[in-house]
Amino acid sequence: MIGEPLQVAELTNWQRASAYLSTDGIRFVEHLVAALVIIVIGRWVARGLARITRTLILRSKTDAAVAAFVSDVIYVAVLVFAVVSALGWVGFDTTSFAAVIAAAGLAIGLALQGSLANLASGLLLLVFKPFRVGDSVEIGASAGTVEEIHVFSTLLRTADNVQIHIPNNQVTQGVIKNFSAKEQRRIELLVNCGYDDDLPGVKQLLAGLVRLEGRVLGDPAPSVTVNDLVPAGVQLAVRVWVKSGDFADVRAALVERIKLGFDEHKFKLAYRAP
Repeated sequence: MIGEPLQVAELTNWQRASAYLSTDGIRFVEHLVAALVIIVIGRWVARGLARITRTLILRSKTDAAVAAFVSDVIYVAVLVFAVVSALGWVGFDTTSFAAVIAAAGLAIGLALQGSLANLASGLLLLVFKPFRVGDSVEIGASAGTVEEIHVFSTLLRTADNVQIHIPNNQVTQGVIKNFSAKEQRRIELLVNCGYDDDLPGVKQLLAGLVRLEGRVLGDPAPSVTVNDLVPAGVQLAVRVWVKSGDFADVRAALVERIKLGFDEHKFKLAYRAP
């Protein structure tokens, strides 16, 4: 007599379990299988997109570090999306889950704001290539030869062999002068002779000194013209074109030739004292 209510209760629980397995249980299993399929397919898609992205970036001759970074970001993003979708299929509240991820991402982004800015700028430098390793550049107040381009900073080596680290965010926000971008550069020297000097003779001397410098290019042709009349004397402009790599050496050689030529021909190398 005492056991009968227990048997009825047990029978009721079993009936409830059977009813659950025959309805909600089957639905849960179906959703669980669907969630697993989503994760498997999402992982396959993530790997495929990451591989394709890496291949395309490397074909564009971009740095391998950039290709690896971008492909990893795409892989993680697609995989996270697949996992969140799968959790939604099995009954999790994906809205709150996504909010947690967004809040964590925002906190990390604020903490690494400067680093992320440098990272984004580094990716732009490596993709668009305003300069390459070995180029002679001027970035803001710094000038030198580009030694390395990293995702966070750019390394320059100055003429006196000093290494400068410039955050990439500062590189992309400022003016970049690339002296190696073109094969040829123009040298312009402004030379003042005295008002009493023989002007045609001075021009002939300067033209002859230019012809003596074998590194001066014939096309475009060099020129020696009267540029202005200034308090210090008659200002002449000596303009010649050289290969970009010869710029500094040729300029120094011409300055020396002009000084010695003026001394030899007794012309006055005029200047105005400060």
